[in-house]
Amino acid sequence: MTNVIRFLVLPKEISEFERRYLARVNRVALIFFAMHIPVFMLVAWLNHTRPFVALALTSAVVLGPAIARWSLTSPRSVSIVHGISAMFMGGLLVHFGQGPMQIEMHFYFFALVAMCAVFGNPLVIVAAAVTVALHHLLVFLVLPHSVFNYDASWWVVTVHAAFVVLESVAACYISRSFFDNVIGLEKIVQARTAALDAKNRDMRMLLDNVQQGFLTIDRAGTIAPERSAAIDGWFGVPTPASTWFDYLATVSPALAVQTKLAWDEVIEDTMPIELTLEQMPHRCTLGGKSYNVDYRPIGEEPHDHYLVIVTDITSDLEREHAERERGEAIAVFERVLADRSGFETFFEEGSNIVDTLTKVTENTLERDLVSRLLHTLKGNAAIYGLESVVTMCHKLEDYIADEGRVPARAMYHALAERWMRLASDIEKILGSGSHAIQIDETQYRELLSAVTNGAPTSVVLRHVRNLRLESTKQRLGHFGEQAQRIARRLDKGDLEIRIEDNDVRLDPKKWAGFWSSFIHAVRNALDHGIELPNDRAAAHKPEHGALSLTTHQGDTGLVIEISDDGRGVDWSAVAERAQRLGLPTGTKQDVERALFTDGVSTASNVTDLSGRGVGMGALMHATRSLGGELSVESIAGRGTCLRMTFPTPQVTLP
Repeated sequence: MTNVIRFLVLPKEISEFERRYLARVNRVALIFFAMHIPVFMLVAWLNHTRPFVALALTSAVVLGPAIARWSLTSPRSVSIVHGISAMFMGGLLVHFGQGPMQIEMHFYFFALVAMCAVFGNPLVIVAAAVTVALHHLLVFLVLPHSVFNYDASWWVVTVHAAFVVLESVAACYISRSFFDNVIGLEKIVQARTAALDAKNRDMRMLLDNVQQGFLTIDRAGTIAPERSAAIDGWFGVPTPASTWFDYLATVSPALAVQTKLAWDEVIEDTMPIELTLEQMPHRCTLGGKSYNVDYRPIGEEPHDHYLVIVTDITSDLEREHAERERGEAIAVFERVLADRSGFETFFEEGSNIVDTLTKVTENTLERDLVSRLLHTLKGNAAIYGLESVVTMCHKLEDYIADEGRVPARAMYHALAERWMRLASDIEKILGSGSHAIQIDETQYRELLSAVTNGAPTSVVLRHVRNLRLESTKQRLGHFGEQAQRIARRLDKGDLEIRIEDNDVRLDPKKWAGFWSSFIHAVRNALDHGIELPNDRAAAHKPEHGALSLTTHQGDTGLVIEISDDGRGVDWSAVAERAQRLGLPTGTKQDVERALFTDGVSTASNVTDLSGRGVGMGALMHATRSLGGELSVESIAGRGTCLRMTFPTPQVTLP
């Protein structure tokens, strides 16, 4: 019973939408009933049932809902009055329609009951049903001919009542459904909106407390209003309806242009979406912070919206940077243990290069000289595992190649800072101002034997002088190790390294510049000379390439050689490149000289190993600075030998 009452009686609260709706329907119903007056007068005239009585009674019925409309505050109550009035109108129609069609006039009751469902209130149907039931009962008892045009029995009246009850039940169900799903739609929407708002608040709270920025864009790049607070905090609040590219332009105009160009490829759909999104620019730097930008399509294809995820990676990069520098410090420590004097020489030479570069103002040094210095520092830093220095030098080389001019002094700031941190680490390892002389077991025994056996003073002096000299065996060994690393990096497998030092010793300070440049010869031999394993197999060569590093004292002076069994120098490519640079190529000697000229390279692509065309020029410059000469012998398919010949070094005691 409780459920029936809850079904019939609407909730007390009347929404604004229901109030407006019922006011409109009640007004229409009143007009509808007012139109009954002339119609009922016509029916009464046709059936000789006194038209003026019809005028009076019909007007009286219309007066009821009119008074209710102006006096009752609840539109639902006005609707109930309309339901009752509708049944009175049905009774009057049956009364004034006496005659052959009177019984058919009863269908008007059923039509009006059904129409009352538009009020969306089951009580209107109940009120109408009760009214029609009382009408039939009372009028049938008092004035039977006003209801039926024949002598109807009680069972006929009962059948009429049953049909009214049946229709009323159905009309109540329709009316309540209409209220719940149409009139009450505003409440449903409000409830769902409130639920969505709650979810949005929860989502906003989540987004505002994560260390990532989220926003969505459409295919045109327009930013949706919903986004995480991190975006506004990092980049500022975007203007309404702005695009992602306009927004980025306020942060980094260059990044905005690159992003727009890449985005055009994304929306063209000519390539897989995963590939084009991966090619989007992903790094952004602002105010000393670094951010990663990632793009994800939303939903199924075709994608109309995309999620942009911005992550602050500053801490990650700083951690990676610190770990990389710790790794380099370990590499330095290992190198110092293996060859203290060699590392000291490298670092002193590197410090001179960095000092020269950081004092440069634009156009005060030739571009070729700066390129040689950077390339030399990069090559030797790679030997000692200083990849951070290698990367910085490579970026500066890129700038020179792209801009065609020497970088401004400020652009060397990062390199200078890194070198200062290295100097601090190295000072902890070596000790401030330490310049110890290392002596190996062989030197010790030779000196001890000379003194013990009373060797001539000249012999003892020669052994003493040698204490300050560096064995080329150590230097060549380091170059051999670097060659193995380069070969593996270039997928050329292990090398067969042959080292012959012939007990040659040199002053490490005097020869530091040359050894710094010698690394270019090693790199060129690996990058341009030694072939890939498949190419060597096709040429019927051993699987592993061979590299020979030699020093010896010849009749004409000191000779330093590096030779490989690779493909040999492509002299036609050298000549073609030299011609493009306007260099003479008429003779064999002209082409050989071109090989050691800055800007000449046979590499098709620039890498961090070669392709700049400055390495061999640096080697030639370092060789001539010591009074030496450099020559090249190369046989196609057999290999290349670079030979540097110097006057016999003279060493004197201080």
